[in-house]
Amino acid sequence: MKKLLMTLIGTIILTSACGTTEDEVDEPQTGEDIEQNEEEIANTSDEEVLYDASSAEAVYIGRCSGCHGQDLGGRSGGPGIIGLSKEEVLSAIEEGPGIMPKNVITGEEAENVAAWVADQQ
Repeated sequence: MKKLLMTLIGTIILTSACGTTEDEVDEPQTGEDIEQNEEEIANTSDEEVLYDASSAEAVYIGRCSGCHGQDLGGRSGGPGIIGLSKEEVLSAIEEGPGIMPKNVITGEEAENVAAWVADQQ
């Protein structure tokens, strides 16, 4: 009986420690919240760059990190690219400076990666 009681108490303690508080639970968005989010997106200035971060990071890791490093700090064969603007990154992708091949990625994929790299300041 004592073992059963101790097991029950231990289980209660462990499961209560894993619960979430009300502060951690996301409330469903209301129509007003959605309108506010749409307004924020519509009011985005031209200077703000929108991109798909997960896609850009995956492409960067697959195509660029071998030379430029996963932390964008550079490796043997490729310089660090931290602090470059989107335009500078896009130009490098298109022109292939030094030993870098031209157009390793193109189009929207290149735009997306360039925006992501520029945002990694």
